[in-house]
Amino acid sequence: MASFIKRGLSWRAMIVKKGQRVNATFDTLQEAKEWALYAESSILAGEKLAQEVKPVSKGETLANLCARYAVEVSLHKRGQRWEKLRLNAYKKYIAFNKPIQELQPLDLALWRDERLKSVSSATVNRDLNLISAVITHSMKEWRVPVLVNPVSLIRRPKDPPARKRRISHEERNIIVSALGWDMNTPPVTQRDYVAFAFLLALETAMRRSEILSLIWEDVFIEQRYVHLKMTKNGEERDVPLSSNALKLINILPIGRPSERLVPIEPGYLTTTFRKVKIEVGLKDLRFHDSRREAATELSKRLSNVLELAAVTGHKSLKILQGYYRPDPTFLAKKLE
Repeated sequence: MASFIKRGLSWRAMIVKKGQRVNATFDTLQEAKEWALYAESSILAGEKLAQEVKPVSKGETLANLCARYAVEVSLHKRGQRWEKLRLNAYKKYIAFNKPIQELQPLDLALWRDERLKSVSSATVNRDLNLISAVITHSMKEWRVPVLVNPVSLIRRPKDPPARKRRISHEERNIIVSALGWDMNTPPVTQRDYVAFAFLLALETAMRRSEILSLIWEDVFIEQRYVHLKMTKNGEERDVPLSSNALKLINILPIGRPSERLVPIEPGYLTTTFRKVKIEVGLKDLRFHDSRREAATELSKRLSNVLELAAVTGHKSLKILQGYYRPDPTFLAKKLE
């Protein structure tokens, strides 16, 4: 049971349940009771709540909610840097500086249309996903007095067709040559490591973030696979190594267990790759295209889609993981 204490003009709700002690302060007893019901059900569902919940004050703007979300929620995400930058950028728009209670779907629709003049529909949809997450979190955790998330009441722009860009062997060599790596001696410069990461991505279908976070203790040369502790879909996975991938890793000098295989920062890789592709006349190429190219080639040597999903970490793997976990060493033999 929750307990409620009146303090001056406000009400404090306190809950002690399943080892958690949480409390929050509200303007009215009714608000305190509504929050207590939600908090108790969340605890029973296994959620971990903050000890001190700070409800949103009246007149709080969406920009302020974004700033709070960046500090309290984005901080715990792997992509926190880019999410914080996006959340901070929203404050320059009129819609985000209106009190959250006054924010209408039309405000966000006008923002959407203005945004579409400078960025792609896919970018706008990613923005809408983030804004929706901020508002939903604010409604559930901070008791924002909004009954319906306005993002759900506007039309989403249609995503562009999925990319089908392939990367030829010649284009691979052009990029690596422009970066200055000979593909035979250990990488020395940061540009060498960009080239190495690109080639490894083409062989394994690993994402940029996965390659850059890989450390030596998670590389199993004899068993021919690497273990990713955290991936984009939030699940760990084993990535079998083809003969070419194995040769690439064997070029590297073995480091300490906690050292990264590719000791460069994501921003440097992205910026350098973008500059080089433009210099060599491959403006339409993206680093992420290596993932599609690798998946296409891997599909020729793996016998079913479950194996391919296990290797690439496709989102369907999260659903299948409890039922199907192939041996990475077995899959590596198929990739010889």
